[in-house]
Amino acid sequence: MIKNVLQSLGLTPKEIEVYLVTLELGTQPASVLARKVKIQRNTTRFILDKLVDKGWIRKATKANTQLYSPESPKRLISMLGRKKAEVDESYDQKIALVQKALEELQAHYHPQSTRPKVSYYEGKEGVISMYEGTLKSSEPIRSLGCYDVMRSVFSDYFKSHHARRLKENILVRRIHPDTPQGIAKSKLDKEELRESRLIPHKSYYFTPEILAYDNNFLMVSWKELLGIHIESKEIAEAYKVIFELAWKEADRLDMRRRQNKK
Repeated sequence: MIKNVLQSLGLTPKEIEVYLVTLELGTQPASVLARKVKIQRNTTRFILDKLVDKGWIRKATKANTQLYSPESPKRLISMLGRKKAEVDESYDQKIALVQKALEELQAHYHPQSTRPKVSYYEGKEGVISMYEGTLKSSEPIRSLGCYDVMRSVFSDYFKSHHARRLKENILVRRIHPDTPQGIAKSKLDKEELRESRLIPHKSYYFTPEILAYDNNFLMVSWKELLGIHIESKEIAEAYKVIFELAWKEADRLDMRRRQNKK
């Protein structure tokens, strides 16, 4: 236990060994202490001088002989208290310096970079890694996409993705062509936590997917297995505005909605 305590106070194993022997033998020259710890005299003297510097041992000269004496263990507490006060004082000085420079430092502070972060993903695994980020969305995901291509390429992955999205309670608002697969998927909207708007595939057919959530804007080409991720609040917000305009038009074009209004 004693060795663990001394080690936690910053002493090395050799320093602990020499210090404990000094406590036991009291005031002694380095040669006597060296024989007791079975370490070469020069090495022992070096360790003793290190302990002197650290305040654990005193050194005095008597009759041309250097003698080493241990400090009382009780004095170690006051020594540690003094060092703590010195550290506290140095931190007080540093805090004061920061306070003086705080106004200038604050002027340089920009928590969000104005430059968008652009990442490119290639291949199936690359595109999958991009989609994994959507599971952290704090808001509904706004998506323009087509089920015809994405389901054939990533059917196994999206089974897992949808299950985890439902667990996180993340809603998807999606505009997609009214192809047979698109119509079939729209019938599962409620159970898959999705709102769909179907648009005429003869006039508005496309295969890539474009989506946004939080400060993220994504574009995916399923045929080329290529993805682009732009992390930018400004760009994501611009897409969301465009999506809302498209949503209103898609709501007008969706045959299901028109039939329900009749």
